[in-house]
Amino acid sequence: MIKTKKLLWPVLLLLPALVIYGVFFIFPFFFTFYLSFMQWNLISPDIEPVGLQNYQNLFADKVFWISLTNTAFYVAVTVPLSMLLGLGLAVLVEGAGRYREVYRFLLFIPVVASLAVTSYVWMLLMNPTNGLINALLAYLEIAGPNWLNDPQWALLSLMIIGVWKALGYNIVLYIAGLKGIDKRLYEAAEMDGAGKWKQFTAITMPMLSPVHFFVLLVSIINSFQLFTTIHIMTHGAPNNATNVLVYEVWQEAFQFFDIGKASALSMVMFIVVLLITILQIRFSESKVHYQ
Repeated sequence: MIKTKKLLWPVLLLLPALVIYGVFFIFPFFFTFYLSFMQWNLISPDIEPVGLQNYQNLFADKVFWISLTNTAFYVAVTVPLSMLLGLGLAVLVEGAGRYREVYRFLLFIPVVASLAVTSYVWMLLMNPTNGLINALLAYLEIAGPNWLNDPQWALLSLMIIGVWKALGYNIVLYIAGLKGIDKRLYEAAEMDGAGKWKQFTAITMPMLSPVHFFVLLVSIINSFQLFTTIHIMTHGAPNNATNVLVYEVWQEAFQFFDIGKASALSMVMFIVVLLITILQIRFSESKVHYQ
């Protein structure tokens, strides 16, 4: 009886969180999987089974492949770039002396700033006629591009914003990792004649492997969730140059009212992220070293 009470009490404490998780995560997942085999326009009460038709229509859709390519390109550029810049700035901030707190504050502002508000600010900055960025480029006698309306520059513009937004979060994680490295390792390496670069490659990088792994995993997942900046700034234009998977899901569901196809696309995106995560975990098993 006493053992039963001991087991019951933790379950009761966890029950509210489990209920919330089930209602807002588990149920939507399985309901989306169910809808991916159905035809439904979100308005009619009739839901008709169509088998694999939604998946067939999805893979035959040219826009899907464009959005998949755009998503892959966005992830492949923003994730490593934000990690490299985050690590470099973290090292510089930690060596900034008494001003390090100021730099941390300034670099972390984009993380806490509203993405909707900053999207409008970036739209003003990237205005091709009177935006600040093109004005600075004109001062340097460089012709500024039409950032958000040129197919060659639109997605790159969103990448710049994505890196800027993720940078502060990565810096904080890397600073936490740097503080966890035993200073005696650097002292021993310096006594052996190792320079700063050798200390960075032989001590800092390997000791930060758990942070690298976590930042990479979180950055990939966040990059796949790109939506707000596109919805506010480009709407997938020009000519689907900035259309990504999440925005395509929103369009199929709430513009075209094809819930079945949107659900099928959601499941495909889930499988892609899951496979990337599994491969990353398998690859990092021999690369990540925990103290």
